[in-house]
Amino acid sequence: MDDSEGEVAPPTISDVIRNLLSPATLPHIILLGLAGTGLYLLSASDSDSLFAIGIAGYVGLSIGYAMTAWMQEMEIIHRFSHFQALPKDIPLLEKIMLFFVRVITSWISPLLLGLIPFILVAGFLNSDAGADQVEYWAMALGSLFVVWSLAQGRALSSSLRIFVEGRAVGIASIQRKSKRFTSTTLHMTIIGTFATLSYWGLVQGAENSDSLISLESFKALLFGLAAIGVQGILFWYTTERRVIDSERKDTAAFGFAWGLFMQLFVTWHLLSAYRRFIADDWGVFLVIEEFILMVMTVVAAIWSLAKDTHRRGFKLFTKQNAVFWGLSFGMAYSGSIAMIGVLGSKLSGGAIGGIGMSATIGIGHLITAGTMMWIHAWRIGQLSRWLDSAREDFGESDNHAEVDHHEDASEDADDEVTEDIESDVGNEIELDIPPPVTTEDDIELVDLD
Repeated sequence: MDDSEGEVAPPTISDVIRNLLSPATLPHIILLGLAGTGLYLLSASDSDSLFAIGIAGYVGLSIGYAMTAWMQEMEIIHRFSHFQALPKDIPLLEKIMLFFVRVITSWISPLLLGLIPFILVAGFLNSDAGADQVEYWAMALGSLFVVWSLAQGRALSSSLRIFVEGRAVGIASIQRKSKRFTSTTLHMTIIGTFATLSYWGLVQGAENSDSLISLESFKALLFGLAAIGVQGILFWYTTERRVIDSERKDTAAFGFAWGLFMQLFVTWHLLSAYRRFIADDWGVFLVIEEFILMVMTVVAAIWSLAKDTHRRGFKLFTKQNAVFWGLSFGMAYSGSIAMIGVLGSKLSGGAIGGIGMSATIGIGHLITAGTMMWIHAWRIGQLSRWLDSAREDFGESDNHAEVDHHEDASEDADDEVTEDIESDVGNEIELDIPPPVTTEDDIELVDLD
């Protein structure tokens, strides 16, 4: 029974990262890149039939990976979704051939499980009844980008909250004197410095190494002041509720750390949105940045969803299948991006290309930043509920917390026993022996008078 419970334990953030980088599942990252590129080329072609096949491919692979994650406990699904280790004592040529065979073998589960939805969608969109609906399907897939942007904000907010509250629960929930002015000043100073340096490094530094000593440096300063202004509006709007959070030591520490992390990400997304609006070309650095952001979002989404669903008794996300849920989300995300780019070109007769794609990505960053701002503003003043609930969860489900809880309980019990013994001894002393100290004190007081 213990083993079965261990199998459905919620994955930690290190589990998700480890699974993403595991050699057993790394071939799926290759498949994601190859399939995403190939399906985009099909979708961007002039053929409506190939456009429909591209849409069906994104939908089918996303569903295939979701089914692979859901059925991961089946041995046959697990076997044909993981790269099997190569034998050591075989010739080099045979090892190379066996390597490619086993890479392809690890793709069988998501490909076969996604084959049925792929055939259904492709067949419908290429039929007489569905030919007129291809663009609507593409719009529906592209609109998932808005949903994904909202999910990014929620996932990052939840993961940062889980990360911070895991450390804040160890802080005593005692009343304290409010230091809100000091924490606000420090908070806004860090945000302004981060915004200014990030703008200079990512926007100006790459173009002009002398930008720090030129008039252009004022643009970085203006962006830093704008970031401070955004935080200032948030703090002004939530003044009364921030007073509530500052009255307890644990909520004050939690609110400062969680709020700082949140606003650092908000500032980064605002800067990314600005860069997408002013830049028409897509360099290698921007592609890498978006890829890193997608990986971070996938990890944050899986981790936060796993923690929340396990807390409610719904154990859909586990250590074994977390990577495949992430791949399903990643395929849907790449499909939505591809549809935005393709539709922008098709609906405008080619007038909208990279600019439309870049601007759309910028809008997505704004949606994510706005979502995080809204969640932050909404939760201010209610942090005590989070921490009190987290303490209960840590006491019930977390093994380390259980150990600490039992140790604290045993120490408290020992203290209670000791106090009882001491009180009993004290009572015996009071009953059997007159207190000589009181007499001496009285004598000394008389002498002094």
